[in-house]
Amino acid sequence: MSSGIVILIFNAIILSLQGNVGVAGYGIVANISLVVIAIYTGIAQGIQPIISGNFGAGNSKNVHSILKYALTTMLIISSIIFASIFFGACFITAIFDSEQNKLLQTIAIQGLRLYFIACPFVGFNAIISVYFTSTGYALPAHIVSLIRGFVVTVPITFILSAVAGMIGVWCAFPATELIATITGIIFYYKNKKEKVSKYKKLVSRS
Repeated sequence: MSSGIVILIFNAIILSLQGNVGVAGYGIVANISLVVIAIYTGIAQGIQPIISGNFGAGNSKNVHSILKYALTTMLIISSIIFASIFFGACFITAIFDSEQNKLLQTIAIQGLRLYFIACPFVGFNAIISVYFTSTGYALPAHIVSLIRGFVVTVPITFILSAVAGMIGVWCAFPATELIATITGIIFYYKNKKEKVSKYKKLVSRS
């Protein structure tokens, strides 16, 4: 439901700023985005049963190792994806633009290069959400998901588009994912601190 609302809002704002050509440009960005997000979702779903199983068995060292491997893999993939999109933006746009519309190319190329700054943040958020749910820490996962949904995306898109036009629209997605990433990091370290505190209490009792 969030995706549908966000796409609707993006289309409405872009239509008011750049008309139908702008919406077509967003269509190119959105199509690539679906593929990129699917890659991160695959990594997150791949580690879910492994983290869950190790957490249930009390192997906290394995849990953190798997999380570390997943995040490292995500960063490597993010670097490749962003570099490919940034330097290949013209080629990607040309595939979708058979009529060689110069305005469409300008909008889409700018959009691809700004929108996908979010790559590492999207990957981190997908992985950390699964980590939280797999270790019995569901509330932060819900909060991160809500931030990534229309709760934060919509107001940020309206604000940034009013301030910076199309550049603001393209930057709304990275800004939202960055906020979610910061929130996820805070919850991660808070959870880690709580676990250390509980462990110390158990040791002192024994």
